Order: sequence, then structure tokens, then C-alpha cells
Amino acid sequence: MRKFVRLSVLSLLLLSGCGLNFYTDEQLEPLSVQAYQQATAEYPEVTSGAEYEMVQEVARRIAAAADENFPWQAKLLKADNVPNAFCLPNGRIAIYTGILPLTKNIDGLAAVMGHEVAHATQRHGGKRMTSNQLNGVTMAVIDAGLGSAEMESETRAQLMGAIGVIGQYAVTLPYSRGHETEADIWGIRYAIRAGFNPNEAPKVWERMAELGSSGPEWMSTHPDPLERAKMLRKMIPRIVQEEKGWSPKSSKQTKSSQAGR
Repeated sequence: MRKFVRLSVLSLLLLSGCGLNFYTDEQLEPLSVQAYQQATAEYPEVTSGAEYEMVQEVARRIAAAADENFPWQAKLLKADNVPNAFCLPNGRIAIYTGILPLTKNIDGLAAVMGHEVAHATQRHGGKRMTSNQLNGVTMAVIDAGLGSAEMESETRAQLMGAIGVIGQYAVTLPYSRGHETEADIWGIRYAIRAGFNPNEAPKVWERMAELGSSGPEWMSTHPDPLERAKMLRKMIPRIVQEEKGWSPKSSKQTKSSQAGR
């Protein structure tokens, strides 16, 4: 039984960290709509002015660069004390006014928005839900295996608690940081495709670092901002070269159909 439990746990942990996604865009759509309505209702929406126009322009260009058939939406929320932004599954974007002093300009905003949009295009929402679901199954398997072993209930509870903490730091949180790094890279790609200056991205993360953090990098769901800035500065020249000649899927399909005539 113990051997079975070890094998089952190992298999489930490997699955939970390999980027599986059990959820389609269609399945996530009603959740995205509801979450967007609730989140954007917490603060007044800005519907005019220079900042609003900038957000709409960046959203339009980043959406085109992402090249996904999403029901794109973008809102600017009046929350000067909230330095945040997000993009829910299927392309629902929210920018809080509190992040604009950190982005400084349109290129900085494109870096942040490109990063958030990448979470949606890379289906991180569905992958995260899948990972949490598999982690829950893993804990159930462990508990069942320990329950069949000769072990006092108090000892078993303590062991389950320890396993839960280990699982959080060894599997769950690094997986989130992996998503963040992937979103950083794809966000730069989108900014380049959309005609923005990608070199503003490291500067944004450096300004974010000035806000401080509540703990060391290895205990955070986000990579250290200064490490992100360093990584992006190193990668941007290569990504610029890789994105030369990029064209949207619709353009490629048109050229292919014309070539076949």
C-alpha cells in the first residue's frame, strides 16, 4: 500500500506541474464574464480623457499582436492607491490608475498589459485550475494511504499538514513563478509586434522593486522584480530578432490561399 501511495503521489505531482489544462476557453467564458463584472465594479470606471485613450490604444494594439480570437475588453479603473492590472481568460483587461505612475508612458503600459494578456493567451487560468485540482486529488490519495496504515489520527494530521506545506513550496508556488516568467517573455513579444519600445519593460520592474516586498523570492508567487528586469534586458535583443517579419495568422492564411490559386 505504501508503495502504491508513493507512486500515485509522484504521478499526480508530475502531472500537476507539467502545464496540463482541463478547461476550454468556452468553459471558462462564463467564469471570466462574472469575475470581470465583479472586479471592475469595485472602483469607478474612467471612460474619457488622455489616460483612457492611452489604455484603449495599447489594448487594441496588444490584442492585435496577441492574435487571438477573444472577445477583448479593456477598462481603466479609478484606483490611485492600487498599482495593479490584470487580464482574465478570453481577454478581459483591467488597468488601475495606481499603476500608471509606475509605467510612466505608453511603452511602459504596453509592457505591463502585454504581460497580463500573456496570462490569458497562454491559458494560465485554466492550467492553474487544473494544477489545483490535481493537487487536491494528490492530498486525497495521501490521506487514504495513511488512513490504511497503522498510524494515530493526530500523527496523521500532523504529517498531512507538513506534506501540504511542502507541496505548496515545492510544486504550487514555483509553478506560479513559471507562469510569471512565461508571461514576461510573451508580453515582450506582444509589445514588439505592436510597435512599442520593449526596453521600457525592465525599467517598469525596477520601479516596482522600489515598492518593496513582503518576503524572499523563493517564497513568493512572483519572481523578484530586479531579477525580472535583469532577465528581460538580457533576452530583449534576441526576442527582437526572433520577432522580425512577424505577421498575424489571418495574414498568413490569406497568403497561403493566394499561393494555392
